[in-house]
Amino acid sequence: MRNWIKYLIVTIIVALLTNGGQLYFWNHYIDKMKTDYESEIQILSSTLEDIGKLKYVYSVRTETKPGKEINLEDLVKVKVPESIINGSYAQEPEDLLGKYYKVSISPGTLITDDLLMKEEMDDTIRETDLIADTWSVGLEIGDYIDYEITYPYGEKYIVLSHIRVEAINEKTIKTYLTSVQRHIYNGALVDYFLQKENGATVNLVKYVEPGVQKPSEVSYSVPDNILSVITEDPNVIEKINTNLNTQKRDIIEKGINLVSEFDSSNLSSGRSKIVSDINGAGKEYETILEKRQEEEKKEAERAAYENQKAQDEQNSEKGMMK
Repeated sequence: MRNWIKYLIVTIIVALLTNGGQLYFWNHYIDKMKTDYESEIQILSSTLEDIGKLKYVYSVRTETKPGKEINLEDLVKVKVPESIINGSYAQEPEDLLGKYYKVSISPGTLITDDLLMKEEMDDTIRETDLIADTWSVGLEIGDYIDYEITYPYGEKYIVLSHIRVEAINEKTIKTYLTSVQRHIYNGALVDYFLQKENGATVNLVKYVEPGVQKPSEVSYSVPDNILSVITEDPNVIEKINTNLNTQKRDIIEKGINLVSEFDSSNLSSGRSKIVSDINGAGKEYETILEKRQEEEKKEAERAAYENQKAQDEQNSEKGMMK
């Protein structure tokens, strides 16, 4: 009888200790979960305050093609922080309807003025690969540029204005040009090839805010033989003012004729060094960018590992409570 009573007492004590231990761990788990959730809520609240008020802008449902007229069915609303919106973003369908896509737009890309055109695409537009001595360090696909030629004594003329970078290769960039733009570009190349030994360069200069900044005016004038071709070309829609071109061309020719043999050597070596330095900076930028991307990748992997580890620990604690 006494043994039975002892056994009962021991059983009751063990049960109380077990339940008490479970209660302790359960309370500890609840407190930890509460602290974690409160911390997450605080982080989310802080993030929402940083983002600020959200407003609607527009993207597309499916990928579009250059030259296609914008239809209401193409469009989809996207919420973005008001702080990033400027005057180049379309906020109403009326801002878009009746215009045309200048380039291909993929779903998720926010529609801005620089991706559109008011008139139907010129039938003479073709893909064109441009050569240049230098371009802005950090140039990316989607940026807008001016194509400039600089003559030996520093006279700078804009050959092509506000053109979009469609692809970047080691020595060239790809863009879209009309027939007259290609003629003008070829004229600039002739000048460049003839004056390169004297220090002439061709360069790509990037716009800072292409959707906000006004496009530059083309200031370059083509040689007489190129002007004759443009005038007679049946594919050219936009004609050149021949009188104005001739007047401006006279200024370019006078500058070219002033270059002396002595100056030519100094100008050429000086410009070559500048080109070399800029291209070297471009390669250095690419190296830094690759390193940064690798670091971001490792950081993302580390964060994913830490998140998974925390999730596993939570699951383990839940298993202990059962």
